[in-house]
Order: sequence, then structure tokens, then C-alpha cells
Amino acid sequence: MALTAAHVAWTGPHRAGLRRHRDRALENGPYAMPVEEILTCVHGIRAWRAFHGGVELVTDTLGAKYAAEQGLDVLYDRVNTALDALDELDIDPLFYFAAGKSHLATLRRAPFAVIDTDLYLRSPIEGLDRGGFVFAHWESTGNAVYPPVAEVPNQGGADLSRWVFDTPAANMAISVFLDDEHRAAYAAASMEFMTGNAAPSATDPLVRQTFAEQRLAPAVARALGIDLRPVTGRFWIVEAERWDGPPHAGLFHHTWHHKRILRDHPELRPAYWRYLLEDLLWTFPDTYDLLMSAPGLGECAELIRRTRRDLEADGPSLLDWRKR
Repeated sequence: MALTAAHVAWTGPHRAGLRRHRDRALENGPYAMPVEEILTCVHGIRAWRAFHGGVELVTDTLGAKYAAEQGLDVLYDRVNTALDALDELDIDPLFYFAAGKSHLATLRRAPFAVIDTDLYLRSPIEGLDRGGFVFAHWESTGNAVYPPVAEVPNQGGADLSRWVFDTPAANMAISVFLDDEHRAAYAAASMEFMTGNAAPSATDPLVRQTFAEQRLAPAVARALGIDLRPVTGRFWIVEAERWDGPPHAGLFHHTWHHKRILRDHPELRPAYWRYLLEDLLWTFPDTYDLLMSAPGLGECAELIRRTRRDLEADGPSLLDWRKR
């Protein structure tokens, strides 16, 4: 099924003082993506285009400038600065760092997809012709990240009684909206919940953002009778911080679960870059010139050159998932 996807990059959190992913390496610098996310971003665009269709960048003026400076803009079908409008809304970017994704859902009609810039597909998503709502995987609730609905701060007074909260949380690093009624209702509910809802609370600050996406999207779907389907049966147990279920490595790669490790152990970054580079350059070797020209990848230019030489000589050495 041909389907357009969007990368969403809202710089509002950075401009408000929340450094990207709380990345210590970027705390005091200008807006930027860390090396590992530039690599996954490039891979994500190329993989989606190979499997499903076009990709656009939905961002704001600063995000568009950064994409052009890195040479990433040429990979997209278009660059849209619609997220400039978020600055006029009463949505606190320090709580709702991914509000751009919900805002985009107010602007598009289904079908369309959103993929996070830190994720790339390794195979096509199956069953898109069946409609419904497709997302990355389930995550457990009843924990510090996903507390009971009654404990979620709702200082804006959003009406949550319309929705059915009887499923786990839906990880939306992949979000495929195939039903327009669900898309519209979810977008409205998410924006309503985030608006004016930023007063201090005892809950983890992450709770409000995860609720606005990963609890509301499936709850709205359940209320409307919309089919819910994860890309993988892999299940993330939040409280135990471990996976359960079948391997998903052949379906997609997501950097999210590596970010805390990289923050705490920055010395591991080059090894992870090597892994991402092997996967990208083995699958899409023609991205080499773009990688070498991106200023944000300057610190790993020699690693890029060495990885290409090694792949040409011996093939990949780190991609164990390909052997499964």
C-alpha cells in the first residue's frame, strides 16, 4: 500500500530550554540532532520510501533551517513549517515535547503515517489495507510512566469520559492513521488535553506527554470501534524495563531504548554509531556522500569512511539480526 509518512521535528522544547533528549553533549549548544539520530533519520527516510512511499518533514522555521544546513532537506518530498503555529497555542513545550505530532494530526486526513526520527523500518508494515490504527508496539500501564487515568494531571479540564481506557499503551514511534474518524477524534482529544495543562504536579513530567499520545490514541480507537494493531507482538514492560514476546529486530530498529545508556555512558557512542552505519551503508550504500557532507556528522567522518571500506571488503560484522 502506497502511503505518505512524515517526520515531525518541533524545536519548541529546545527554544524553551529543554535540550534535545536531555542530551548532555548538546545541553549548551544550538539546536541539533545527535549523531545517532541523524543516522536513524536518514535510514528512516530511505527505508520508508523503499517500502511504502513519500516522506515529508513537518517542522518549524528553525527546524527547516537545521535540515537545510545538514543537507537532509533533499531527502524529503517537501519541508513544511506548519509547526510555527504551535508557538501561538497554550501548550507547554517543556511538558509536551512531541506536541508537533498531535498538531500534525489536526492538519492531515487519513491515511497517513508518522514515524519518529529515531526509528527506521527493516521490512514493510503488513496489513495496512485492513484500515484501523497501526502503531509500533504495546507497553504496560499501571506504573510511573502510565499511571491510572484518574492520577494523570488534567488541569485544563479535558473531557476524558468519552474514551475507553482498557488497553495497554500504544508506542507511537510508528503511527499509521488509516481511519479518518479516529484521526480527527484523537487529534482533537490530544490537543484538548495538552492545552492549559502544565501546572506543577507530583507525577513524572513524562506522564502528560505519554498520555497525550500513547494512552489517548488507543482509548479513542476503542470508543469508536476502530481496529488496533501493533507492528510487532513485542511488549515493553515499563516497570521492569524489559521486553517480552517475539523478536522485532527484523521489523524495525528504534534508538529510544538506547538513549539513556548513551547519556550515562557517552564512551559507547562510537560503537553504536558503527552499528547504525553498518546497517545504513549496507542497505543504502548511496547515502555515503550525504553522510560525509553533513556537518553534524563531522566528528565521525573517519568512522564513516572506515565502515564503508570494511563493508566493501568483508560485509557487515555487527548486524546479528540479519542472521535470524
